[in-house]
Amino acid sequence: MSGGGPSDQLEVARFATLPEGELAVSFLRQHSIDARLPDRDTATVNPDLLFALGGVRVSAPDFQIGDARRLIARMRAGEFSGGDLETDEWMQDATPGKVGELDEAEISGVMGLAKRAGVVVILLFVIVFPLASCVLSVLG
Repeated sequence: MSGGGPSDQLEVARFATLPEGELAVSFLRQHSIDARLPDRDTATVNPDLLFALGGVRVSAPDFQIGDARRLIARMRAGEFSGGDLETDEWMQDATPGKVGELDEAEISGVMGLAKRAGVVVILLFVIVFPLASCVLSVLG
């Protein structure tokens, strides 16, 4: 981040439900990541849209994205589950470092295929079907 201005928010991960996204944001904030849930209003007002949108996005500032993605990967791998909760071991921060290479599955998250399917369905109902109806009414 240069010049002291606001940083860009980048997607860390996607989650199927609002509670999962809220837990991820809380988890990241415990590790000093300024995580946000940009889809909270949409998920609250119309939760049915979440499937078409590809789930609930969790975002973080660009300068924290590498650490945030590593923490979420560790969380999804179960590194922070189980064990003795009496110790503070589960609260240890991820090792800071440079952003590594991420594969497509890590970027698109669990809803990648569902998001593509939702886009196809929306395109069919908004463009293809109405256009076909117009063409058939003109021809018929």
